[in-house]
Amino acid sequence: MSGPIDGPRDESADEAPLPPHLDPRGPRRDGAPVAGAGKRKRSKKRIAAWIAGGLAGVLVIGAVTGVIAIDSLLAKIRKANVFCHHCDRPSGGVVGDLNILVVGSDSRAGLTRSQQNALHVGSDAGRRSDTMILLHIPRGGGKAVIVSLPRDSYVVIPSHKDANGRTIPASHNKLNAAYSIGGPELAIQTIEANTHVRIDHYIEINFLGFVKIVNALGGVTVCTPTAIDDPVRKDPSTGGYVGSGLKLRKGKSHIDGADALAYVRAREFDPTADIGRIKRQQKFMSALLQEATSAGTLIDLPKLYNVLSAVAGSLLTDKDFGAAQIKRLAGNLHSMSPAHVQLLTVPLVPGSRTTSVGNVVTWDPVLAPQLFTDLSRDRPVGGPESGQTAKVTIPPSSIPLTVLNATTTQGLARTVADQLSADGFAIHGTGNAPAGSSPTDVVIRYGPDRADSAKTVAAALPGAKLKLDPSYSGSIQVLVGSSFHGVQRVKVVASPSPGGSGISVRTAAQDVCS
Repeated sequence: MSGPIDGPRDESADEAPLPPHLDPRGPRRDGAPVAGAGKRKRSKKRIAAWIAGGLAGVLVIGAVTGVIAIDSLLAKIRKANVFCHHCDRPSGGVVGDLNILVVGSDSRAGLTRSQQNALHVGSDAGRRSDTMILLHIPRGGGKAVIVSLPRDSYVVIPSHKDANGRTIPASHNKLNAAYSIGGPELAIQTIEANTHVRIDHYIEINFLGFVKIVNALGGVTVCTPTAIDDPVRKDPSTGGYVGSGLKLRKGKSHIDGADALAYVRAREFDPTADIGRIKRQQKFMSALLQEATSAGTLIDLPKLYNVLSAVAGSLLTDKDFGAAQIKRLAGNLHSMSPAHVQLLTVPLVPGSRTTSVGNVVTWDPVLAPQLFTDLSRDRPVGGPESGQTAKVTIPPSSIPLTVLNATTTQGLARTVADQLSADGFAIHGTGNAPAGSSPTDVVIRYGPDRADSAKTVAAALPGAKLKLDPSYSGSIQVLVGSSFHGVQRVKVVASPSPGGSGISVRTAAQDVCS
């Protein structure tokens, strides 16, 4: 769905189809020319999810760059200053892990008119982003986590300066507006402000690179539970064109780069719109990673180099993403198989709602913060420490709390107590934590009769550690360390709501039809 930042589309005249050797989709596997080139009308919907192929390419770079010289690849990557150096950024997390923000840009820079026509992308000036992915690479070779962040997420865009140097106050808007308003720097600021996860590196990918990497791999096999027929057609309400032009039969299909681009961006035929598209993107990433790590691909070094070269020329990264960072990424991913790549969407409140900036989706106030805390602490997603499966059944007003300061920051216990009180908790006192308490962790100390109440407190304090003390009774103690990031409003339910949000995780090794 389009946000208020959408502008009019530039409908350029159609040109003759590209010769097969110039067509960015490449020849068909049977050697015939690409069917429909230059005939399908361009869709006016933005291209978002070529990011899937680009991200897979990034993982391929990390997995095989140890055996291929990277100097020539680095020369093709564009660099930019993307981090705000005067902003209040989250702490660096755990030493040894990596958090990379991967963004798909619909910039037409570098595309000829013929290529724009062949890919049905129009010729709009500027650049936008509809999809952002947070890639977490753990230290020590654990499971990589790929978190899709829906473009219509209702988030706070931090205070920033516009192109004329004027200060724009913080306000709620759609996530994709951050990139459109302030480019990579504001996108990173917004992600960090809403997740409290520090971004180490930034990678931006365009859709031509997506097409090239799919073609370099010889295409990818996808699977759809029902047939897809998404013709390009004119929208009578806007006068523009909608639909991707994609047509696939039910079941598995082997598709080339251009059809893959249509597959991951199509949404007009899907009643779940953006959420359904994200699910297809995740399945496509699985398929592409399986293809990229198959035995036949990995032993074909010329083919691998072609894949990496196609991706490198389509990347924009932060200025510090160089040879050392790629080698570090290679070290982390060297032995990582598709089974060790998890794909998920940030947990959402069911349904959408209408706001002044259009229809939006809202991150789950309990599960989303817990997910991001797991990432920032380099913990397994949904692990036993995360508390993500805990059901919050006790209201805050029924829970007595004592808040204790474990840091040297004066007044921190009172500040936290006031925030908890504002969310309904009953504060029975504040003070200093006992000697030996961790100065960094937020710890919830409770007795056996307060287990369910402790879950409610943990939901209000994302990242807090639950500590059962069999000898303790009375009010629950909250020991506040320097990692405190604020209080989250708690949603209490008597039982899980039908169709409610949760964290659904798939791995890149799962069958594409699952």
